[in-house]
Amino acid sequence: MLWRASMTETLIRQLFNNEVISLTLTDKGLTNQNWLIESKGEFFMVRIPHQNSANVVSRQHEKAAIDLIARQSLDVETVYFNEKSGIKITKFVEDLLTFDEYKGKDKHYRVGRLMRKFHGLQVKSGFDFDPVARLVQYKSQIKNKILVLKDEDKYIDFIKNQKDDFTLCHNDWVAGNIGFASTRDYLIDYEYAGDNHPYFDVTSFLSENQIFDDTARKEFYIAYFSQLPDEATLQQLHCYEMFHHILWYHWAMMMFEFRNEHIYLKIAQDKVDMYTKGYKK
Repeated sequence: MLWRASMTETLIRQLFNNEVISLTLTDKGLTNQNWLIESKGEFFMVRIPHQNSANVVSRQHEKAAIDLIARQSLDVETVYFNEKSGIKITKFVEDLLTFDEYKGKDKHYRVGRLMRKFHGLQVKSGFDFDPVARLVQYKSQIKNKILVLKDEDKYIDFIKNQKDDFTLCHNDWVAGNIGFASTRDYLIDYEYAGDNHPYFDVTSFLSENQIFDDTARKEFYIAYFSQLPDEATLQQLHCYEMFHHILWYHWAMMMFEFRNEHIYLKIAQDKVDMYTKGYKK
């Protein structure tokens, strides 16, 4: 359940010492409320999480990631973060467009370059994302009967055996977390951040944004890898992508039970469809 609007507005005004000129609930974000605030001639975004968000993300992991990348020109500037509640205030970037909003033909290349910069930091947060443990957690919280995807254990076992080359990863490259502005590009919202294999991020972007076009994939690959990946790498990426469909299918079914919002059933069906399509390849 979300905070009631009156409670949220009161809370936001308190955070800004009642010096709020305007506040507007935006349509940004799926699992949080995001408010645009004007205060003292400046604009800010305020993230108000769902009250049961602690069952889904770790604010401790998010805080560690934010601290690590704070001076790397990746995220928007954070001016307030409450590790207990998950409430976060960031500077508003007026001309920022999300991956879906931006229509430039170079968008896939720019994401590859952004991801290469992020992974190029070669830092670790000390907190593993642990995709398989998350899958087990999500499954354990689902009470209704769900699908068992064909040969899903094959891809789960593959992920279990990936132990090397971990670095800080974002793990959630949905369109709303990728931003393009006139001065630079942005990677925002580190709720799922943690140490992981970089290929998890690579395939997060491809799967979450349903990048099926070969030309778009090649533009992204060239920006990220500096060349097209060989067959062995493509096979690894395929396994990671299939695991994404498994993981986020279960996440979506769990979220539907938590919040009874049908958008999560739509996401779950999309994941099943993409898994089926990928399995037939």
